[in-house]
Amino acid sequence: MQKNIKTDLLYDPENYFWIKPEGDKARIGMSPLVEQTSGSFVAIQFSKIGESISKNESFGSAEAEKHVGHMKMPVSGTITAINEKVVSNPRLINTDPYGEGWLLEVDLSNFTAEYDSLIAGEENIRKWFEAELKKFDDKGWLAQP
Repeated sequence: MQKNIKTDLLYDPENYFWIKPEGDKARIGMSPLVEQTSGSFVAIQFSKIGESISKNESFGSAEAEKHVGHMKMPVSGTITAINEKVVSNPRLINTDPYGEGWLLEVDLSNFTAEYDSLIAGEENIRKWFEAELKKFDDKGWLAQP
């Protein structure tokens, strides 16, 4: 079971995305927790560049071995870039979620107000991650090695 989680990022505990803010912009990707329950990704589609999307609204869809559904925006913003490498090779989400497997970049529009809904800080992130893995394991949701 993968237990590698980067603790220098922010995490959306509702939708399991990581957020790397840089000024008024941010890069967004899926946390490794998604892979633990979804399996290998096989297809991904994004909303269009230039589209403004509010927190918890859909910014695209993902199809994996065990899950098909909408991806919900972890923060409000306007899409400025999508990772075409992930569109052509969705497995990058599984193999390199923090590197080549990032999803999109946005211009943040309400980050100050939304920051408190995110998990930050190494200790908080580790506690949350371990608690989520235990919850998934207790419910039998984890992909078996």
